[in-house]
Amino acid sequence: MKKIILIMTLVFILPLFGDKLDLADPLLVENFGANIVKEKLDTYDSDALGLWYLKRNYRSKWTKVREDEFELNDAKVWAFNQLKKKLSKVKPVNKNGDYHMYINVKFGKYDFKSNSFPVEALTANSYMTYAGKGEFVDSYLSSKLVFENAEESVNFIPMKKEDAKKFIKLRKGKYGDINRNIVAHYIYKITNFSESKEFTSDGSPMRIKFTGRLKSVEFMDKKRKNILHKVYFESSEKNEISDVNKTNENNTTK
Repeated sequence: MKKIILIMTLVFILPLFGDKLDLADPLLVENFGANIVKEKLDTYDSDALGLWYLKRNYRSKWTKVREDEFELNDAKVWAFNQLKKKLSKVKPVNKNGDYHMYINVKFGKYDFKSNSFPVEALTANSYMTYAGKGEFVDSYLSSKLVFENAEESVNFIPMKKEDAKKFIKLRKGKYGDINRNIVAHYIYKITNFSESKEFTSDGSPMRIKFTGRLKSVEFMDKKRKNILHKVYFESSEKNEISDVNKTNENNTTK
């Protein structure tokens, strides 16, 4: 099964708490981590955590007090309290919001039996990787998003033979090459998130495992103006086929 990795497929990053929530924003991933630390704050070694926060965010103060154990002890307590204040202001995780994911995918050669184009998109074994800002969540692409209900059977774009022929012609290059790049826009809910690697009192950042449940996917052109096909994963409209708009077909660009 093909695995879709963020590093290869990310389209763009959205600002934190914007109109569309997207884990491609490291600040949003970091917010999840901050909420985890906030909930577990009493379980950490406050002395070690205070020292980490002092060295990380108040370097000049750390330099001044590091040789005096009494001043250092006071500074660690102070830094820990600063961390507590910061965490108290952290925005709660949006548990009810719709999360969006835009990935670059490709459609394959036309299937004359099913009158559709297959699409290389999410399958049951696919996952995405994301990064935080490095304070609470690892800044490498090591946090993972998996899906409860991704399925390969929805990865196709239905199109009549005559329309498909025109569609391909519009995407044909000067030397006969076919531009098969499109965008898949997924909407999903986050059903669970937890540490796959725990944040530690000495400041070692966590990794998060997110679990999502897909609501819908839109296969669209690269400029995201025309929807070629939309599928609902769950509802009375499940696997609903959106007819390809004639105008969309004629205006789809390479």
